[in-house]
Amino acid sequence: MKMKYLGNYCSIIAISWLSLNSVSAREISRENDARSTESGSQPAFDDTADAPASGNDIVVTANKRQSTTVLKAPSAIQAISGTDLLDQGAVSFEDVAGQVPGLAVQNLGPGDRKYVIRGVSSTGASTTGVYYDEAVISGSNANDGGGLQSDIRLYDLERIEVLRGPQGTLYGAGSMSGTIRFITNKPNLDNFSGYVKGEISTTRKGGENYNINGALNLPIVENKIALRLVGWGVDDSGFVDQVRVGTGSPDPLGRVSNVNNDKVLGGRAILRVKPVDDLTIDLSYTRQRQESQGSSRYTPAGITAYSVPGTPTTQGCDLCNTDVNLAPRKDNLEIFSATANYQTSFGTFTATTNQFNRKFLYSIDTTAILFQLGIPYPSLTYEYVDRKLNSSELRFASDFDFPVNFVVGGFRQGETSNLEVNVLSTNSIGKPRGGFSTLNSMDALLFPDTGSTFYGRTDRRKSVQYAAFGEVAWDVASGLELTAGIRYFHETLNGVQQTLHPFGGFPDGETSEPPVVNEEQSNSKLTYKFNAGYTVNTDLLIYATVSSGFRSGGLNPPSPFAPIPPSFKSDNLWNYEFGIKGKLFGGGLEYQADAFYIDWKGIQVQQATPEALPYLGNAGNARIKGFEFELVARPTDSLTVNFAGSIQDAYLKEGATPDQLAINPTLGVSGDKLPDVAPFQFAVGLNYTTPLSSTSDWSATLAADVNYQGKRNAYFQNSPFNIELKSYTLVDLRASISNDLWTVSVFARNLTDKRAQLSAINSAQDPYALITARPRTFGLSVLRNF
Repeated sequence: MKMKYLGNYCSIIAISWLSLNSVSAREISRENDARSTESGSQPAFDDTADAPASGNDIVVTANKRQSTTVLKAPSAIQAISGTDLLDQGAVSFEDVAGQVPGLAVQNLGPGDRKYVIRGVSSTGASTTGVYYDEAVISGSNANDGGGLQSDIRLYDLERIEVLRGPQGTLYGAGSMSGTIRFITNKPNLDNFSGYVKGEISTTRKGGENYNINGALNLPIVENKIALRLVGWGVDDSGFVDQVRVGTGSPDPLGRVSNVNNDKVLGGRAILRVKPVDDLTIDLSYTRQRQESQGSSRYTPAGITAYSVPGTPTTQGCDLCNTDVNLAPRKDNLEIFSATANYQTSFGTFTATTNQFNRKFLYSIDTTAILFQLGIPYPSLTYEYVDRKLNSSELRFASDFDFPVNFVVGGFRQGETSNLEVNVLSTNSIGKPRGGFSTLNSMDALLFPDTGSTFYGRTDRRKSVQYAAFGEVAWDVASGLELTAGIRYFHETLNGVQQTLHPFGGFPDGETSEPPVVNEEQSNSKLTYKFNAGYTVNTDLLIYATVSSGFRSGGLNPPSPFAPIPPSFKSDNLWNYEFGIKGKLFGGGLEYQADAFYIDWKGIQVQQATPEALPYLGNAGNARIKGFEFELVARPTDSLTVNFAGSIQDAYLKEGATPDQLAINPTLGVSGDKLPDVAPFQFAVGLNYTTPLSSTSDWSATLAADVNYQGKRNAYFQNSPFNIELKSYTLVDLRASISNDLWTVSVFARNLTDKRAQLSAINSAQDPYALITARPRTFGLSVLRNF
């Protein structure tokens, strides 16, 4: 790291002590793991609860009606506590995603991730709903290729809940395969406390990495008002070298090392006000800024990079990017939230409103795309996405003293998304030779030596959705509970696009093109859930669920080369599952297991015109069958063993017709496996903790985590661009000593330096490339509680 950054991070350390949020890191988790302090729980605001005995005893509030533990919830759910996140040094959700059965992460770089649950993955918007407390932050890919799921860092969280299977009744259309909930620690009204943690590490083929985060809990008025502040700063070195930057003369820049660095600054403030015992109001603000110098994709050995005039023929190699232009990214986001809970003797009223704003700069080297279209000049495309999403909900969760209880509510979501696309000419150092211009005099085709602009357009979209939902639970008999839920959803979509600079400039006498207004689209849907849970005894629960989910349709942007369909329809699925969970050997072994069957229809997939121009459409039906399991064993008081995994068979039941394949050979045919779905994946975690001596308050911990992902296809197997992603195993080790105030840890991540093939990119317009895990990284962290 350059010395100029060290001063910045020293400042962050000081600020963390004075103005960043949270209580003592372990105290925070102890205060909150056992009782949810988020809206909708019953009881929701007990700050004095004891810590849970294990991860499966974490209290969750997924049903928005009452608090329960993972092992007592009649559904496929996994929770990761704040304590576990802290102990593992987890920074990004990807760090712990491998521990969740049936969950995969498609990673195309910072700010461009997609979460896949139970193999339900396709082009288009996310099939998984994502919530930050009550705020909807699900990724959107409504326009071009960038801007899927933001990567909000995992600092000072109470827990993460992963709900597998459709959650369409309580969580809406974006949760067709499941829901992920990031639940933050809330202010403690009584205790002043906090922590600061620093980490330094080094990455093979990269450089030094720095991470500082801290938290402070400040009671302002005893039992009435408290403030919690959190802050974080991350500077991770890149490990991909870009080997042929720039073209033409003067001499190209050549090699740029470690282009995929990742710098993150963020913070969160939460104010809790409790004017009376039954009313709690939380006001929160979260902000994060993330940026990277270049792309994370690399061309592997044995692959010849696409040819570029003015540069030599280039072969792929280990961790080398062969683009000719630097492709920076910036992701700025903020979340405003206000939630009020009013508890009565007969239930809880919850009102919440949330604003998620995101400005995302996604850039990509489009030289190969223009070459494929017959334009022999290097180019870089900037996509500026300005997304604003407001979600509001009002609900009531009953707490009647008789067998029937329910939750009922209404939901509104409004979203605007403004996209600006600029295709710019680049210079010999791989950067735009000038800014975007609407003028013909700056057209890069008409004036290839001086023009800065090939093409530009805007795409403005607006959607408004309303929903009414409810779930009723009936305690039919001792141990037997039946639940039924329904949600009605209605959405309206509008779009306006305008070309600001066509390829080759405007025709003579014209200086602009009129906007293109999409015909208004509407989607309405009913989703259902039916669940039966039977508690055989305190150590055994069995359940069965039938549920539906869907993803709303959308609009296609116009093409400058050929007409494409203006919109695409929603896709939907039905999920059938049976599960069992409980304890054996006096609690020495805890287990969860479930089997599921999914029927998915009208899948949203990327299609193409006869000119090979992509757009979204509906094609084919799929079937997914699977088995998920999680075991937690404690053979001794000091040793805990976790073993979780899934087996999945996801394939097209009805694929493309011969006529469709003649136009677009990348479509799947009947029997093709679905992309990015591993037939088998598992995670093993070992944790051994013991006192250093009988008289010392220090303890020592040795831990190991092993994650395995089976081989899978990046695209449909029938596609000429398919890449078979190899199976991989990642190994992390950690050793630490700790007492109530200090924790000192040394760690090794990706111990074997595995080139895990996380994702792949390949098409006629986007050459063969892989995304991999960070190479072997050794580090040291120090945590100080106060």
